[in-house]
Amino acid sequence: MEHLLNVIIGIFVGMIGTLIGAGGGFILIPYLILVAKFSPQAAAGTSLFMVFFNALSGSIAYIRQKRVDFRTAFYFALATVPGAVLGAYLNRFLHSRLFNILFALLLLFLAGRTYFHRSTDKNTAKKDKEYHQEKKFPGIEIREIIDAEGNKYEYSFNLWLGVGISLGVGVISSLLGIGGGIVHVPLMGFLGFPMHIATATSHFILVITSLIGVISHISYGHVVFAKAIAYAVGAIIGAQIGARISSKISGNAIKKGLAIALALVAIRLLTL
Repeated sequence: MEHLLNVIIGIFVGMIGTLIGAGGGFILIPYLILVAKFSPQAAAGTSLFMVFFNALSGSIAYIRQKRVDFRTAFYFALATVPGAVLGAYLNRFLHSRLFNILFALLLLFLAGRTYFHRSTDKNTAKKDKEYHQEKKFPGIEIREIIDAEGNKYEYSFNLWLGVGISLGVGVISSLLGIGGGIVHVPLMGFLGFPMHIATATSHFILVITSLIGVISHISYGHVVFAKAIAYAVGAIIGAQIGARISSKISGNAIKKGLAIALALVAIRLLTL
């Protein structure tokens, strides 16, 4: 029964995580600490193990939907690798209360920025793209993606700023065991990515980031494999469900849902 319950938890976490491009670690971490009474180290390692399989499953679904910006994903993922290794090392020195406070403050900041940030509409994004094409600023990347349903996404962003952010995301991802998507998605939105492209691309990046982080955590003995495997099995199933739901709802709804989820988890952690 315990394994079945863990699989069900994995399905829920995987579905929500994939829907908002976050991997689900931000949901599983509080559960492991508050209910399962894991140490911060074991919670981070076990969560990241699940996040990897969730990201892998969800990415396959998003690739089929043709919403992954592969070129950007590889640049950002490469930048997260050294950060993920450093984060796993630093995690060894975190105490429970400090872990909770750091995690909660990060989530509250991102919740506020995500909820009140006005997404760039299609016309503005198109004008920005045309302006950047004309001016040819260094580091500015121009993108045009047409997904499997025929939706056209035009946008531009500062690649080097994104790479710098991704380095920090790698540290936070492995340090807190959240996979990084919960940070990457809102930051990609601030850079100018349409929300549907941000969630799909972030999920693809998670495959690489979480794999590096998991390997590091395994080497430190931070993964509780019996539970991690059950969560991972559920997350694989949940990721497919979340990706299908994502294609049916608006980017603004995804953004609002992400912000509310972040705030609720942060408040609970701060009240411990």
